[in-house]
Amino acid sequence: MERTTRIAIVEDLPQMRAFLRSVIASAEDMDLVAEYRSAEEAFPAITAMGLDVVISDIGLPGTNGIALLKKLRPFMPSAQFMVFTIHDDDLRVFEALKAGANGYMLKSSTPIAMLEAVRELMHGGAPMSATVARRLVDHLRPSPATSGDHEALTPREQSVLDMLAEGHLYKEIAQQEGLSISTVKAHIHSIYKKLHVGSKEEALVKYRGR
Repeated sequence: MERTTRIAIVEDLPQMRAFLRSVIASAEDMDLVAEYRSAEEAFPAITAMGLDVVISDIGLPGTNGIALLKKLRPFMPSAQFMVFTIHDDDLRVFEALKAGANGYMLKSSTPIAMLEAVRELMHGGAPMSATVARRLVDHLRPSPATSGDHEALTPREQSVLDMLAEGHLYKEIAQQEGLSISTVKAHIHSIYKKLHVGSKEEALVKYRGR
């Protein structure tokens, strides 16, 4: 008989922990070893458990799930990491994958989908909810945007985009650039149009991938 897959959960919402607990309990080939409500509670205790899979939310209180993955990865090189979240935007998907996530499942997933995802992880796969996989495919597909998109930005627009990428708020950008907030918004609208994107997240994905 094959060894059971040893799993830990890092999730702050009780109903989501209960959902994952019931999913894992229904499978004879899986064993829930530990549950944590925050990254601070999980690290470093989780590193010494000989786990096969860590299922973690992104939106944890305190340290978020992506930062937790970055911390855990060096201590658990053989473990598989699955994100379990409500977020399917490009920015979080790519940040999670760069942090070391092997799978990315949404909280709308069915119990059967979650079981299949864990088993796929253990067989070397990279399970993702269908909408997340579609977003990745769409992102990698050639777009009508030209390679000169960033060059088309004015120096002011490039400066605004740089500060957005650094996490500055609109009012902070306005203060540093000597602009009104409405003018900053106008620049951002122009940036979106030139980069052929519809949101801050998509603009930053393009910015970081240039």
